[in-house]
Amino acid sequence: MSAVTLEVQRSDEAPGVVHLTLDNSPVNATSIDDLRSIADVLTSLSGNDRVVVISARGKGFSAGGDLKEMAELPGHEGILQQCLESARACAAISQCPIPVIVAVHDYCLGVGIEIVGSADIAIANEEALFQWTEIDNGTIGGAAQGFRMLPSQVLRYLMFTAEPVNARDLWSRGALTEVVPASELASRTQHIAEVIASKQPDLVRHLKSSMDTLEAVDIENAMRFEQGFIFQLNMEGTGSAARTAFLEGTRQGLNKGPPRPNA
Repeated sequence: MSAVTLEVQRSDEAPGVVHLTLDNSPVNATSIDDLRSIADVLTSLSGNDRVVVISARGKGFSAGGDLKEMAELPGHEGILQQCLESARACAAISQCPIPVIVAVHDYCLGVGIEIVGSADIAIANEEALFQWTEIDNGTIGGAAQGFRMLPSQVLRYLMFTAEPVNARDLWSRGALTEVVPASELASRTQHIAEVIASKQPDLVRHLKSSMDTLEAVDIENAMRFEQGFIFQLNMEGTGSAARTAFLEGTRQGLNKGPPRPNA
């Protein structure tokens, strides 16, 4: 397993704001343990926690799931654990009793988009590119969150083609809360977090619960439905062949979008 690269911070200068920072160089591929850690933190929050901010340090927000890690694990363990823990992490984000804000910089692929689509608020810098790369990686995930973010025909186009889309275009279609200059991403995200943290905490929690119920999107079950097809593709060999092609540099679509990530 990869080392856990999720940093958790609470500061007296901003009471109630919990920062979760991913830092997995060189491209912030999201490991199985990172996903597990996100779920563990979000399901063990204290009554003093009022808002969560998820961001990343270094090159890009997320290069998706760590395909190298999956390839190193025996049998089907890699794809199985990546799927199970991504569903658990995204369910923990969507069901979190307090608001979750995600701050995206430079690029966001695969499971990174699932994290964004599971959150309450998503801020991106102007340079950010998003890409549903699943079809080129021999898998199908991402629609569970994508349908929260985009109209059906837009999402279908992006998922069938694996074409990158910039943050401003996603924002214009309602998929992101806000797009800001790169120099303002951290400060703007922190400002929003502090505004929410300043509200009456019981009201925020009740409002979050009410909106979650009214929206009626069961992300965990939707992801598990998708993952049934992922497991089938893996057992048939299509999924594992696509991951191998990626690691060998021969996968279709590698020249599109952001610089080649780890996953």
